[in-house]
Order: sequence, then structure tokens, then C-alpha cells
Amino acid sequence: MRALAWLNKLRRDTGGNVLIITAAVMPLIIGGAGMAIDSVQLSVWKRQLQRAADSAAIAGAYGEAQGSVVTEAVHRDLDENVFPTLSQAEIVEVGPRLGFNRTVYVELQTERTVPFMSFFTGTSTTTTAPATASLVDEGEFCMLSLYDGDDPGINANGNATVNLGCGMAANSVSDNSVTAGGSSAIVATPVTSVGGLNGETENFAEGTVLRPYSAPTQDPFAGVPDPTVPSGCTTALSLGNGAEVTLNDGDCYTSWNVGNGGKLILNPGTYYVNGGDIDLHGIIESTGEGTGAVTIVMTGTETNSDGDLIVGDLKQNGGGELHITASETGDYAGIALYRDRRANLLTVKINGGAETTIQGAIYMPSTDLWYGGNAVTNANCLQVVARIITFRGGANIGNSCPPGSASQAFRQTVVRLVG
Repeated sequence: MRALAWLNKLRRDTGGNVLIITAAVMPLIIGGAGMAIDSVQLSVWKRQLQRAADSAAIAGAYGEAQGSVVTEAVHRDLDENVFPTLSQAEIVEVGPRLGFNRTVYVELQTERTVPFMSFFTGTSTTTTAPATASLVDEGEFCMLSLYDGDDPGINANGNATVNLGCGMAANSVSDNSVTAGGSSAIVATPVTSVGGLNGETENFAEGTVLRPYSAPTQDPFAGVPDPTVPSGCTTALSLGNGAEVTLNDGDCYTSWNVGNGGKLILNPGTYYVNGGDIDLHGIIESTGEGTGAVTIVMTGTETNSDGDLIVGDLKQNGGGELHITASETGDYAGIALYRDRRANLLTVKINGGAETTIQGAIYMPSTDLWYGGNAVTNANCLQVVARIITFRGGANIGNSCPPGSASQAFRQTVVRLVG
């Protein structure tokens, strides 16, 4: 009876309820904490694996763009970045995917043992990370400003008209990398820049595709060799009124001066102007097209105090005419006029009624190019690559790049993660 009374008393006593409840829910608390810790670990591993997959896919896409073996590019990247250790060999697939034609798909898999879950399951947890990187075509370009400072890289003002059959790009980091003011008009698409673009201006033609804050556009002629001046190049060339002279491949002069009424004819080949100016008031024209055309190279042998080559100016005004077609072959294929990339900085001005017909590229990477004063440029397919490009006054540049032309516009391709 005494024991029964004690049990009844214990049953009515509430003093130990908290301890009992705590003991009952403790497995849930411990289980929840264990699940939370395991989930955090799995989330971290998943992010690490996904980051490695993304990096490998991008590396593979760059390998595809460069014509390298994609799997080797992926393997090299994984050797540097992969963590945690893979549980099986990576999957690499190259080809169309997700609506893009040139993609690299990478899939990584790892197995890790987490303390709490594995206590009950006795197995590891498998984590998979897929990634797809694609080569995305940004468009066709025929005008590029390489300047990467805070000022605009391409500027049109006054009543200048820039009518291109392709796009323009500026590597400027300015808030307004390509500007169009006054009554100027820019007809070009796409317009891409590293900095910002003012899409509210009415000077861009309707339908223009603006792509601000894009990746820098690479110099399409970066692989072109630095010029070497032929030996014995110490004589200047000067043509007076009514004079006509024909040059041949490899001819080199310290300067060209083609006066009013003068005419300089260029047979197929490469021509060098060593240190001096091209002063054009008459006519310069090439005789061939395609493989039988020309490149005019402005270079030098002496340097200034900054270590830059002293290279002359192109002075085309007062009715001067330049009519040349770039060759499709040789070191300077596609380039009609090349001012040495090592040259001193100056501004080349084409103005005063100058008339230019060029098929090929004006390549002046260390030079500012300025069009104004009713300068007119017409081209079957003209590319302009310079430091800063400016259009003023009545400058008018028209351009059309038909398929298969001797000097095609360059394309901008970027690598992006698309899945």
C-alpha cells in the first residue's frame, strides 16, 4: 500500500515535467542540428563544385574559340581549380546546346560523407554540377576605338554623318563612351562599349542596338608584325603639278608629297614611308584589287624622349584623293593604311574636301583619327581601328561590307555562361 501511495503521489507531482519533455525532444534537437550542419556542408561543397564546373566550361569555350583541344583546356583548368575531389571523370561535350551553336558542356560529380546522414544511411552523398559556356557572336564591326581612358572613344558632332554597314565599338570606360551631338547622325549597329552609352539621344538611328558595359573589344590586327624599314630609305618623294609617278612593291621614301595635279600610282605591293609625312593634295591610287593590291606602311627608325617611334602625319586636304584597295595576302593582309603601333601619338586629320575610297583597314592603334571639313569617305568595306575617332563638320563616311569582299569587317565573339 505504501508503494502504491508513492506512485500516486508521483503521478500527481508536476515538478519533473520539464526534464521529461526535454529528454523526449532531445533527439529532435540533436537531429535538427545534425541535419543543419550536414546541409551547410553539402551547400558549400555544391558551390565549390559548381564554381569549378563554370570555370572549366569557360576555359573550354576559350579553347574552342582559339582552335585548341577543348578537353585539354578543361583538364588544365580543373587541375588548377577543382575541389572537392571528383568521384568520376568529368563529362565534356562540345556542340549545339540551349539554342547556341558553339557551346562547351561540363559536368562534374563528387561523393562526400557527411557525419549525421551517413550514420543512418551508411552511404556517401553524391553532388553533381553541370555548366554550359557558349561562344556568343556580338555582331560585325568595322570601327573600333582602342582608347581605354575616361573620355569618349568615338565622338560625332556638328553635321557629321557616319553611315556604316556594320557596328562600332569603343573600349573607353567613360559614362558616355560613344557620343553623338548637334545634328550628327550615326547609322551603325550594334554599338558596343566598355563604359556607358546614352540611349536617349536621337542621333543614333532608330533600331540601333546599344550594348553598354560590355567586355573590351580585342584589336583585330594585334597579330600583325611591327614594320621593318628597308635599308637605304633616305630619299623623299615629291610630285608637282601634272607629275605622275608609279611605284613598285617594297619602295621606301622618307616622305610623300603629292601636290595639286600630281598623281602617285601604286602597283601591287607594300610601301614604306620612313619617319616623314604623307602630304596629299593630288591623287594616290592603287592599280590592283584583291591579291594584287597594296598596303601603305607609315613607320620610322628614330625615337623620341618617351621611347616612341617618330612617325609622320597623314595630311589629306584641299581636294586630295586616296583610292586604294588592301591585299588579301601577306603580313598586312586586309590593311590598306598602317601607322606603326609603336608610333608617337598625334591626330591624323582628314578634312577640307578630301575624298577617300578605301577597301580594307585604316589601322592606327596609337593615333587619333579626325574627320571633318566636308571630308567624304566611301568604301566597299572599310575598317577603322584607331585610338580615338572623331567626326566633325560635314564629315561623311559611308560603308557597306558585302559577303566575300576582299577585306571583311571583324566579328566580336565573347564567352558567356548560358546554363
